[in-house]
Amino acid sequence: MKKTIYAAFVFAALGLTACKGDSEKTEEKDNKKTEQKADKKESKVKKYGLVADESKIGWTGTWIKPAEEGNKMVEDKNHMGTVQLADGMITKDGDNVSGKFVVDLTTISNSDLEGKEKEKFVGHMKSPDFFNVKEYAKADVKLKNIKDGSADIAIHIMDKKLEATVPVMTVTKGDKMMLEGDFSIDMSPLNFKMMSPNPKKPEEGHIDPTVDFKLKATLKAK
Repeated sequence: MKKTIYAAFVFAALGLTACKGDSEKTEEKDNKKTEQKADKKESKVKKYGLVADESKIGWTGTWIKPAEEGNKMVEDKNHMGTVQLADGMITKDGDNVSGKFVVDLTTISNSDLEGKEKEKFVGHMKSPDFFNVKEYAKADVKLKNIKDGSADIAIHIMDKKLEATVPVMTVTKGDKMMLEGDFSIDMSPLNFKMMSPNPKKPEEGHIDPTVDFKLKATLKAK
């Protein structure tokens, strides 16, 4: 009788051990599946860092004056140049694309003037009359999202915030992502001098607050 009871106890213990082992294996498999799903989800998120020497922003500023007839303003002359992107990062999560960039305002340059005239113009652009680069050397651009060829952006510059929706296209080739866009930004909130008519000589015109930009940026997967 004692042998029978002992045998039954051993059998039950072995059974419990086997069940426990099967339960642990099942739990381990479930954990692995959960981890694999998490890994797959994370793998969809890709980050790209700026390739600075392959990136720049072109700009065109225009002087406008009253038309000979009517009340509209017309283009009189313009100047153009570039400014460099110092840093940048893009995050691509499925179809969602967001990121941020840093624009180095100390690199503002001109491409249509020469010699002393060019030097004077660039110096004026960097002076307190305009971008005041000694105090505000950089501008931060937040790329909220790119969808259907449009980007929602917020520009933090000179203690002010400019927001706009602009056309930007993205192209991915291998481990690189290219961003390109031609757009205009209303800079009037920056209150630059000569961006409004001179009350005494309105016929002379003024700087158009809307500045045209041409973005070309290359980023590489991290």
